[in-house]
Amino acid sequence: MPTPVPQIPLHHEASTSSILTPSPRPCAVPQHRLGASPLIYGTSCFAQLYNPIKAHWPAEACRRAIDLGINTFDTSPYYGNSEHVLGKALASIASTHPRETYYLSTKVGRYGPKKVEFDYSKERVRESVEESMRRMHTDYLDIVYAHDVEFVSVDRAVEAVGELFRLKAEGKIKYVGISGYPLPYLLALIPVLHERLNQKLDILLTYCHYNLHNTLLQDYIIHFKDLGIQTIWNASPLSMGLLRSHTACPDWHPAPQRLRSAVQDCISIVDKHRQGKDLAEVAVKFAMKWKGCEGLVLGMSNAKEVEQNVSWWEEVTTLKDDEEQGEVEDSVRRRLEGFAKMEWASPPIDDC
Repeated sequence: MPTPVPQIPLHHEASTSSILTPSPRPCAVPQHRLGASPLIYGTSCFAQLYNPIKAHWPAEACRRAIDLGINTFDTSPYYGNSEHVLGKALASIASTHPRETYYLSTKVGRYGPKKVEFDYSKERVRESVEESMRRMHTDYLDIVYAHDVEFVSVDRAVEAVGELFRLKAEGKIKYVGISGYPLPYLLALIPVLHERLNQKLDILLTYCHYNLHNTLLQDYIIHFKDLGIQTIWNASPLSMGLLRSHTACPDWHPAPQRLRSAVQDCISIVDKHRQGKDLAEVAVKFAMKWKGCEGLVLGMSNAKEVEQNVSWWEEVTTLKDDEEQGEVEDSVRRRLEGFAKMEWASPPIDDC
């Protein structure tokens, strides 16, 4: 009989002292506050952006995630057909896992890779929210971000976020946030949004800023908190597919060649410690150990990956992680230490 995989507690701070076992029927999530699980299910993988997936995987993975305590799904219309796939998957399990057992997080404003494919107009923001609700078969969204705000002007960002706050007042969304990559820009933009809209953002999402090759986010957390941002999510501990041993990095990845070369060295370091061990395990566990953020957004293609991540979470949060993990992590970090504060350009230089 396989070893049961423990359920993730709702609160990050409680996770080191109690790991709950799965209940026969999932509980409703809190509605008076955001009670998102510390692991967030990132569903861009449903659009096969990183690797192929089979048709039955999303429903199985969503069911398993909720059963094990992962109660929040993050998506975007920019992620191909991810919203459609997620909506279909959740609809297929609705009899046992109804809408009140999970949160939905999506985004507006970005609909393609280039700046010309952004639309932050208030009309498009409202339309986009309505489209997302239809795709995911719901009459409300828990969290909506203005997606990758660094690609548009400040005035456009104000317009889009202002419309999100109006939709919040109407009850169509519950929490308003922004997402983006360059931390200095986000730090400069947030007080402008607060002043011009006379409202504070509920949540911030950034990515590729706390992982094995980049820990810049830990320098900025206190400043975001000082601005009143109470909930911050760290996405992509695998740095958008860069930090994996057995799956090639996507061709579109913005990492410079010298970082890619260093990662190849790290793959060899990991394999030398234990043949066949995946750099991804080292990377995910490294991000899980950090308590600086309220949520870690992880892409998971199938139920097996869900179980694996929950198992790693238990190892990390109950201090059961083995000594070998610490040794290999230290070796990898030494090889990547020259990149710890490095950001690549966003928008890309050829799209400025």
